[in-house]
Amino acid sequence: MKIKQAKEYFELGVIVGFYAIRDPLKVGYWLLVIEGKEERSWTLQTAKNEAKSFASLDTLVGEIEEIEPLSWLQRTQWARR
Repeated sequence: MKIKQAKEYFELGVIVGFYAIRDPLKVGYWLLVIEGKEERSWTLQTAKNEAKSFASLDTLVGEIEEIEPLSWLQRTQWARR
């Protein structure tokens, strides 16, 4: 899923959360997984339709803030209580 589509899905309420996993193809890198309703999930994609890898979690969090600019971390933590 590209970032533009992720923003649209977030606005429509399709996205329910985000999480990071280690990239199995690049040591030390992370993938952003976007979790949707009905147990669907996607990874964030590059313009070349490849999984977008992040060298740091700070950069990955920046991408989440592009999709959901308003307190996503607080909402995600609250939902897990």
